Amino acid sequence: MANRDGVRIDLDSIFHELEANGFDEVRVEFAPDDGGGAAAVVDVVRQAVGTANDVANQVAPDSIWGSLLTASLAGFSVRLGSMESEEALDAWLAAFRGRVRAGGLSGELRATKTVRLPAWDSPDPMMTAYIALGALSALDRAGMSGWAERAVRWAAEAGGDAYVGSCGMSQLDATSEVAVHLASMLHVASSGAVLYTDALASRAAMAEIGSDGQAMYQTHDASAPLAAQADRARAAILAEAEYAHYAFVAPTPRQAYLWDARGRALPPLREEIPAYALRMHADLWNRFVPDAHCMQLLTDEHLAQVSDLSRWTVTHVTAGRTLVEAPDLAEWLRPGGPSPSIVDQARADFGRALVPADDVR
Repeated sequence: MANRDGVRIDLDSIFHELEANGFDEVRVEFAPDDGGGAAAVVDVVRQAVGTANDVANQVAPDSIWGSLLTASLAGFSVRLGSMESEEALDAWLAAFRGRVRAGGLSGELRATKTVRLPAWDSPDPMMTAYIALGALSALDRAGMSGWAERAVRWAAEAGGDAYVGSCGMSQLDATSEVAVHLASMLHVASSGAVLYTDALASRAAMAEIGSDGQAMYQTHDASAPLAAQADRARAAILAEAEYAHYAFVAPTPRQAYLWDARGRALPPLREEIPAYALRMHADLWNRFVPDAHCMQLLTDEHLAQVSDLSRWTVTHVTAGRTLVEAPDLAEWLRPGGPSPSIVDQARADFGRALVPADDVR
């Protein structure tokens, strides 16, 4: 361990992780002595990554690159990849250290303590609530903190251990500040996820959001049928109803990383709507729905285009938001999905609210 101008570099931990990763890549963490939450600190660290990349590649071109900056439990973590030489690594660390010191920061530079998520995934369909919240760039720190608090509160009901992550990095969070850490990830990386899982009970809940504000809330409970798990999906939607401009529920096989995962759910999407369109056309979902689903949160603009909801359970939730549910959720959630006649009738009921195929081509 070296102490250089107030930045302590733990080379042993970095080389240990490099060795464990086959000398291919390593996640390096900067833990500021005075905490890492302030916007000015984030800016300095972001600039330090850019400076270190430039300097290291002048020393040894195309030899090392820092990317995927995010918040960690103790500060900030950046992935160092394209590792070609120890000389390049030394140059990167020295340049990063110099830039954060010039920005008035001190702290420790070391390997990030990351974990592999436990095997909570299941080949069986899991209830997934897809909720559109709008781009994270439009949220201030309070808005990000609010989402993180609601997401953690919802996911924690599954019990077990808490994990937070973004940018391909996951950490076990045994603190009482899971929501704070998740909010920091949103602020630094514009994405984040929280997972609570109880391996002994075969139960888990995950909430994840991307920079476009498309969020997913997914539950797995080996002891409960899908119809019973629908209550948890509904709870996620209701918790976000004040902030969301659209939401729907579908039983998705395996973990859902993006809204594209809806393409694996039953019933199949309309033939003219490719699964990637749900992600690529996020701007459309405050006016249209991609397909009929067993449970949807709709705006007044959606409702103005719907043909007939007399066969549906309709509940006003909050100003401008209405929850629309199929009266027989079990029919929609049975193995193999609902019958074609049920789906055809549902699509007829939603009528002009269904997105025109030309709008997603």
